[in-house]
Amino acid sequence: MASDQLVNELDPTHKNVANELNRAKAGEVVSGIDPSKFWNATDPVHGGGGSPEFPKRTSVEMRIKPEGEILKLLSPEIRIEPTNLCNYTCTMCPRDTHDRDKGCMPMEFYQSLVDEVILMGAKQITLVNFGEPFIDPTLEDKIHYANQKGLRTYLITNASLFHVPSRSQFAKDSGQKMTKIEAAVKAGLTEIRLSFYGATKEEYEKVMVGGKFEQTEKNIQLAAEMRKKYGQKVISPTMKEEMLSPEISMFYLEFSKETTEESEGMKKFLDYTKPFADYIEVWRPHNFGDGRSYREVKAEKTSCGRPFNGPIQINWKGIIVPCCYDYNEEIPLGNVAQETVEEVVRGNAYEKLRESHATGKFEMVPYCDQCDQLCERNDALVISTNPKHQNRERSDIMKSPNTLADFIMEE
Repeated sequence: MASDQLVNELDPTHKNVANELNRAKAGEVVSGIDPSKFWNATDPVHGGGGSPEFPKRTSVEMRIKPEGEILKLLSPEIRIEPTNLCNYTCTMCPRDTHDRDKGCMPMEFYQSLVDEVILMGAKQITLVNFGEPFIDPTLEDKIHYANQKGLRTYLITNASLFHVPSRSQFAKDSGQKMTKIEAAVKAGLTEIRLSFYGATKEEYEKVMVGGKFEQTEKNIQLAAEMRKKYGQKVISPTMKEEMLSPEISMFYLEFSKETTEESEGMKKFLDYTKPFADYIEVWRPHNFGDGRSYREVKAEKTSCGRPFNGPIQINWKGIIVPCCYDYNEEIPLGNVAQETVEEVVRGNAYEKLRESHATGKFEMVPYCDQCDQLCERNDALVISTNPKHQNRERSDIMKSPNTLADFIMEE
C-alpha cells in the first residue's frame, strides 16, 4: 500500500482545511495521523524501492559522475526530510494549509541519496523539514547509515516520541529492546534540537496542540540520560519567546516587543533547561511563506544565500525545494527520483532561482519575494548561549544561509 493512500485511509479528511482548523481549535487534532496506527499498518517505509511511488534509482545512479568530476557542494550540509507527518498541530506551524502528499522516505531511496551526496562533499545529513522525524520508523536506521558513512547527523524534534519502543532494524540487530531516543543516540546521532514552546503546562499545551507537557518533560530527561550513557553531545532545547504569553493566540507580535531575558516566563524556561542543555537559543517565530506571517517583510531585500550556498533540501518523495520554508513545494526545483542531485542543481529551475537572487528580482519567484529571510532582522535571535554565536555580528547570524549547520560544523 502506498504511504499517501495509507494516510488517506487512516484520516480521510486530512486535506479538509476547515475541518483541521476546527479540530485544532478544539484541541482534538494530532495533525491527522496517529503514529501507532501508521507504524502498525502495512506500508513501504521500510523499503519500497520498487513501489510505483518510488522507482528504483538504478538508471539515475548510472548517470552519477565519478567523484573527481562531480559538482562539489559549497555547503557540507544536505537536508533530507524523513517524513512530513506530525503528531502535533502547533499554533505557529501552518499544518492547516499543508496539502502535499504525506508519508515517509523509504530506506533504500534514502541510502542512494546519501551515497550520491557523499561524492559531492557532504559532511552532514540534517533529517528535518516539515514533520516530526521520530514518526519515521526507519529514522534510527537512517541515522546509523549516515554515521557508518562518516557523516554527522542532526535533527529537530518535539521530543514527544522518545519513550516509544524503537521498531528500527538497528534496534533489532542490537539484540535488545530500546526506546527510539536510545536507538537514535546509540546509532550515532550527533546533535538534536528540541522544540519546546512554553515554560508551563498551560503555555505549552496551548501552543503545541496535541502535546503532553509532563510526558515531554520526562522525554527530555530521558534524552539527557541517553547522552550520559553513550557519551553523545546531543541536546539543544530551543523555544520561541512569544510562546510564553497566556494569550498567545492574540498577542504574538505585541508580546514579542515586551519580552526580555528578564521576563518571568523566560527565567522559568532558562532555569528549567540549563541543567541538561548544552546551549539554549530563543528565536522569534519566522514566517512560513504564505502559511504564517510573524515578521514584517520589508521592501528592501537581499538574498538569503541559499540558492548559491545551500543547504540543499530534499523532501520525502525526492522533490528538491529551495529551503525548508517552502513547506508545500511551491517552488519544485527537480525530482531526485528521476534525476541526480547534480542534474537538479544545474537545471533550469535552480538557475532561475539563482538569477532571481543574484539580480534582486525576487518577483521572478513570488514565494521568495514574500519571505522574511530576505530582510535584515537583527532582533530575531533573542537569547543564545551557543558558543558558536560568540563574537559574531547579529546580522551575520541572521543572514547565514546555514542558519543551523554552519554553527555546529565549524571546528
